Order: sequence, then C-alpha cells, then structure tokens
Amino acid sequence: MQQHNFRGTSEMVSHAGYDRDTQVLFLTYHSGPTTVAYHTVPEELFTQLTQSPYPDVCIRFRVQAQHVFRRVEPSFEPLDYTFIK
Repeated sequence: MQQHNFRGTSEMVSHAGYDRDTQVLFLTYHSGPTTVAYHTVPEELFTQLTQSPYPDVCIRFRVQAQHVFRRVEPSFEPLDYTFIK
C-alpha cells in the first residue's frame, strides 16, 4: 500500500493510503479521526492528490464528488518505519 502524510498541507485530512490492486483510496480525516475508503480511484488521481498544492480542493471535487465510499474502522494510520536504519 502506498502512503502519504499531508503534514499540515490539508485542513481536511492527515493521511492517505492507496491500494493499487483494488483501486481503493483511504483518507483519514482530522475530525474523529475517521477513515473513509473511496472505491475505483485510479492511481493517477492518488498521485495528483499527493502532489497537489491544494489537496482539499482535489479531495472535494475529484474524490468525494465522484467516488463511492464507506467508513473504515479502526482509523487508518501510516506505518511507523523509524525502526528501520
């Protein structure tokens, strides 16, 4: 799974995860935190989202408005790779 941390560039979400095989985009929203899975998201859209200077606009108009979703429990959080040297 590909992962992205928005590190303060988004007011809506903190993390994103993308499963290339199933084309599912996971977004963890600041409110909650709540993770929502969006289905049939092409990989190009995940790339655009993670590289966008305005990720919230991309989320609202390219993800939320166009893809079927479901809430995921527990919330998705990025893996901690700090133990790897």
